[in-house]
Amino acid sequence: MAEQLARDLWRLEIPLEGSPLKTLNSYFIRGERSLLIDTGFRWDSCRQAMERQLAELGADRDRMDIFVTHLHSDHVGLAPELIRPGCQILIGETDGPGVTDYMDDACWRDLYARYILDGFSREETDRLQSGNPAQTAAPAAWRQYRYLRDGEVLSYGGHPLRCVLTPGHTPGHMCLYEPEAQWLFTGDHILFHISPNICRWASMPDALGSYLESLRTVRDLPVTLLLPAHRRETGVLRDRADELTAHHLRRIEDAWQTVREKPGLTGYDIAGQMRWRIRSRNWADFPLEQKFFAVGEALAHLDYLEVRGRVFRRKERGNYRYFVRE
Repeated sequence: MAEQLARDLWRLEIPLEGSPLKTLNSYFIRGERSLLIDTGFRWDSCRQAMERQLAELGADRDRMDIFVTHLHSDHVGLAPELIRPGCQILIGETDGPGVTDYMDDACWRDLYARYILDGFSREETDRLQSGNPAQTAAPAAWRQYRYLRDGEVLSYGGHPLRCVLTPGHTPGHMCLYEPEAQWLFTGDHILFHISPNICRWASMPDALGSYLESLRTVRDLPVTLLLPAHRRETGVLRDRADELTAHHLRRIEDAWQTVREKPGLTGYDIAGQMRWRIRSRNWADFPLEQKFFAVGEALAHLDYLEVRGRVFRRKERGNYRYFVRE
């Protein structure tokens, strides 16, 4: 059931079955022209929950645009199915083309080939090809979209909504900031109880460094209502930005210490040495889809160290292996 948060603002709960994220928070701003923020996977369970809650709200679907905070399939997967003629899907100009990439199997084959170099087995990547929802639940088509620039201002329900570019979680992640009511729709940039996944991106030499800078971008915004994309937990923006910064600084040092003590490990091996908030007996039993994101995050931390000259990698025995730079 949709939950009203303010006079013209609702939160819609979209189930993400089998995912540790549990649910997606989709937001609806009612106006002469309404705005839906984020949509869920291209799954029947997400589709049914979304359709039911939009019906509860009496949403005029013919006058409803959709804003997606970033290209991940749990945010954009349903957007092309929900959009009506005369309406638009709005997404940042950096992430927009990436949606098309996610629909291309060749893009995923290239990504998995790189992950094999970083330590994944061929058997694991073959299983991911058919079971990774980031790939399988992406949009089936991409149409009626408009790309947005950092600082661009939208208007829905009488609310000015400023697009705030916050790269890190994805190359072109965007938050929406309403300065009058002091709302901040954070997407996956700021989450509570769980930390956003920051992984390596081919187009970003230092995704984690970009993410930490993006935390500083939003940290001091005046906010009375903080609206994350996952879980119900919320809190004080500045405090959470500082907590997330401290969390990653600790992980950076942990990754460096692992490389120093055990030189020659792959990114996959190093991820297996890190601590994760997943219930699993050991790294070998880690759920494969979560292992995919965990390795990506370990690689982002290693990239951070490599860019700053603290570690280096070289190809040995068919894999990239990491060493401390003396």
